[in-house]
Amino acid sequence: MTRFFVNNTEIAAPEDLSSLDNIIKQIESSHLPPHSIVRSIHIDGTPLTPDSADQGLHQIDAREKIEIFTGTVEEVANESISEALQYLDRIKAVTPSVAMGFQCSPGAESFENLRQLYEGFYWLNMLLEKLRDNLQVSFQDMVIQGVSAKEHQDRFIAVLKQLIDAQQRNDLVLLSDLLEYEIVPLVPVWKEMFVMVQKKINGEL
Repeated sequence: MTRFFVNNTEIAAPEDLSSLDNIIKQIESSHLPPHSIVRSIHIDGTPLTPDSADQGLHQIDAREKIEIFTGTVEEVANESISEALQYLDRIKAVTPSVAMGFQCSPGAESFENLRQLYEGFYWLNMLLEKLRDNLQVSFQDMVIQGVSAKEHQDRFIAVLKQLIDAQQRNDLVLLSDLLEYEIVPLVPVWKEMFVMVQKKINGEL
């Protein structure tokens, strides 16, 4: 029988074990401390990640232990922003080489690297939107390099659409140029956006 823990304290098993989503909803409604959200989930001692989610969710009732760890919205937001800043440093480092890979006979590796960049861009944009909505941060009032954060975000989405369109039309020269001359210059802007959001969360602005 599966045992359930919230912040290392064992709790009664939820009634509906049909999916992890249902389990989390039941635990959130009955066992989460005030003003807290789920920070991480461990199944039989292994942290659940997006890559391992499908594998980890099979036969939930056959698992030995499911542990849920919580934190305040501010704590989780700060952790997520720190991860985003580190990821942006990696994007800045690898994007020029990805762009170069499309300048001469790109192979499967180049397209795989591009796919991973797309996933990273999607995650960054989704995180920004969650921070904006959950913490009531106004991107219209946040000014970076003389332009509102909303305009920067809209510009990024427009460039991303151009990237996808260039790939679909097999215009690899344009795709390479967009990565090198549009995406790379946006990285420091995004870093500044995340830093400003973090300062607002921590009451520094």
